[in-house]
Amino acid sequence: MPRRFAKKHSPFMSLPRHKRSDEVIHLKGQIKRNADEYGGLFTSHLVLDEPGRPDLYNQWFDFYFPGLDRFTIWNATIVSARKAFWDAAHELAYQRTAAMLTQAEYAAESIMEFEPAEVSNTGKILSYRLIERKELQYEQFDGLTFAEQWTKLESEIVREAPPTIHESFRLDRSYAYGIGLHVILDVDVIDRIAIEQAITQFREIGETDWQAANPVARERLPVVSEKEDLESINI
Repeated sequence: MPRRFAKKHSPFMSLPRHKRSDEVIHLKGQIKRNADEYGGLFTSHLVLDEPGRPDLYNQWFDFYFPGLDRFTIWNATIVSARKAFWDAAHELAYQRTAAMLTQAEYAAESIMEFEPAEVSNTGKILSYRLIERKELQYEQFDGLTFAEQWTKLESEIVREAPPTIHESFRLDRSYAYGIGLHVILDVDVIDRIAIEQAITQFREIGETDWQAANPVARERLPVVSEKEDLESINI
């Protein structure tokens, strides 16, 4: 069977200026129509400020807003410093756990096998399901599985060797729709106020890459992993 590759998209910034301008006009129309929900500076496909939702679940958001010129759209993701901290610890723990496996062991952990889940009357396979397999235990993890060791290391990193987090704006010009913008902001919750604050600050610095000179204070960051914190409110 021939391999299929996803069609490679062209970056938004490679489009002719008139096409980018048309997209900006369209986005501004969406923002105006959605002003009652998002406030009039940006729009999104996500629900914002959902009533009764715990702050712990409001630590990131995707949104769109126009640039200062007529040809730019910002395709943004904002995360709190807390969420960025958790993500960094999660990734670091994964890398350390994976590094303790041999190549063969790591390859075995990556294997996924499927079996037919639904078959038509003619014998055609309509869908598949993942075959559950017994998780392997490893001597180098003192008998723990990969997932258990990963979770253990993540908790240790958060408590004993916390990663450094800076508030920042980071651009990614490879996006097919707009320019990617990754924002880290030291706030307790990502809500409309935080997003508007980020937009204002980003415009004030000239819509460019930026990182705060000083890291987020340790006392502003969690002392437990994201999994532990989520479990504490779901008990």
